[in-house]
Amino acid sequence: MTDTVEIAVELELPPDFRPLTIGTSLDEARAAVTGEIGERANEVSAAAVDALAEDYAAASQWAVKAGVFYAATCLGLLDGELTFATFTMARAELDCKDLDATVDGIVKILGAAGPEGRAAKRYELPCGPAAVAVGAAVQMVVPADEARNDEDIPVQVASLEAWIPVPATVDPMQQSAVVLRFNTPSMQHWEAYCPVLVQALQTVRFPDDEGGGSAAAPFTPLATAPDADPFAGASSDTDTGSGPAPAASANRITSALG
Repeated sequence: MTDTVEIAVELELPPDFRPLTIGTSLDEARAAVTGEIGERANEVSAAAVDALAEDYAAASQWAVKAGVFYAATCLGLLDGELTFATFTMARAELDCKDLDATVDGIVKILGAAGPEGRAAKRYELPCGPAAVAVGAAVQMVVPADEARNDEDIPVQVASLEAWIPVPATVDPMQQSAVVLRFNTPSMQHWEAYCPVLVQALQTVRFPDDEGGGSAAAPFTPLATAPDADPFAGASSDTDTGSGPAPAASANRITSALG
């Protein structure tokens, strides 16, 4: 990418998500998994820990290849079951001079070219419009070299992908978009992840944009799932519904995308 400016991006994630060290080895991933489980490790089989460590390491290595600037994981026990999810942030070079055409075009591309089981939609955020694709049962393939296997391994995941054009007040060349991706192989926990993902998207802001972004509501704890619809309350001018969510501390993430 040439002639680009550094872009500051902020968002908030619930405390269940912790920074992922990009480029983690399998041994380091196994240590991270057992560390997160802690004293409850005896409740989980060794095979389950090994499988989770492989997912963790694969996600970390993928982040290196994908040019990710920030990555986080949710790793541990949820409702007594192992859960694992990744959240990444990257920058894409994209012509955003016609904002509406750009977002609508990405929606069409994500909907047509995405994996089976994924739907795309325009999503109005406080910081501006975004193209969002979600899927509760998406088929993906882990390449053999990343999976340390002789063959590629098909994996079913729940996923969310959001493309957010950078405002012209931040990128005068209007050539950038922030790309946020969430994936979890813990399909049984998708309904718990949905509401916190919606809330996280609402907190995205560009500090250098004079009018971009607004304060978000307190985070819903990950262990509750008031609404399984990933687009519930998506529009910035739509009533999000059922009263205040229980407050939870959030991690404010600030990343400079070069």
